[in-house]
Amino acid sequence: MSKDTTDYQFIDATAFRAFLETLKDKAKATIAMHDTPDPDAMGSAVGMQYLLKALGHESVIVYSGEISHPQNKTLVNILNLTFQRSKTTDKHENVICVDGTEKNTKNCTPAFVIDHHKNASASTHQIISPAYGACSTMVYRLIREMLGEKWHQKESTMIFTALLLGIRTDTNDLTSENMSIDDFTAYQDLLAAADKEALQKVMNYPLPRYLYDHRLSLHKEGNSYESNGTFVGGIGFIPNSQRDSIAVLAEEYARMETVNTSVIFAIVDKSTLQVSVRSSNVSLDVGAMCTELFGGGGTSYKGGASIPLMFYKDIENGEKEQLWSVTVGHMFRKVLQEAYASDLTE
Repeated sequence: MSKDTTDYQFIDATAFRAFLETLKDKAKATIAMHDTPDPDAMGSAVGMQYLLKALGHESVIVYSGEISHPQNKTLVNILNLTFQRSKTTDKHENVICVDGTEKNTKNCTPAFVIDHHKNASASTHQIISPAYGACSTMVYRLIREMLGEKWHQKESTMIFTALLLGIRTDTNDLTSENMSIDDFTAYQDLLAAADKEALQKVMNYPLPRYLYDHRLSLHKEGNSYESNGTFVGGIGFIPNSQRDSIAVLAEEYARMETVNTSVIFAIVDKSTLQVSVRSSNVSLDVGAMCTELFGGGGTSYKGGASIPLMFYKDIENGEKEQLWSVTVGHMFRKVLQEAYASDLTE
């Protein structure tokens, strides 16, 4: 067992203990991740599965959307994680939502929720606290409280690596404004228990070739605009299997000189306008911005939205250019005029 690097403070597990009392002996649970699982959702899910197994309950982890980001794919492959795609959890009993609630987990009626976002849930049993920078921190602390000194098993190194990556990602390498001392101490403990080689492989994940093609699309005439530190760019029509490039490019362009906020968008499968936002502007709440402009959400420094366009799913090729032109113009006006720049219309 690894030695703790700091004194440990326990999480209030009252709601989780109450949930466990509703389970029958050896009852199976379903752990539901939100529709587009990221490292924090995946780390939280496998951590919860580890805890349930230690308490005598088998479980399955499900999600309804797509794991498309290259880092997320690498995480699943390197850590050998097992998830199931399921369009609904309605047929499952004892559903646990991690890193989200029924609001961003399709067709989900949870019996227990653990989340660090400012989401409300109708679940009878819940631990929801925005005081944490990552849900993986909350699950780790729950493991520590429920299992005590037996929390660390040697054969579960990959589980702890996944939890570590969840904290690392959602706290922006322990630098985000929403990071707490609990995230920091959990990171320290998990780093001692993690597989360092696997960690390096996931952190240095390979980039797909299509990402470079989409980067070029950003610089085609009329596809991007920059004003007052805000970069807005579109990469056109893309298949769902390549939607990860939207978030990757948003992260990349937020680091570009003269830019503090990037908004990258694309039309996915001719049915959804997908938007990703990243920002280093400390005066900007990205989550609030995404909610106000697109009906999406996020944290203080990253967010996004998925806007249905099913009405246009059957458009012909000749009409795609017109739809794209209208979409680009509207995005420029929506972000640059209404939000954080004004010279586009001056």
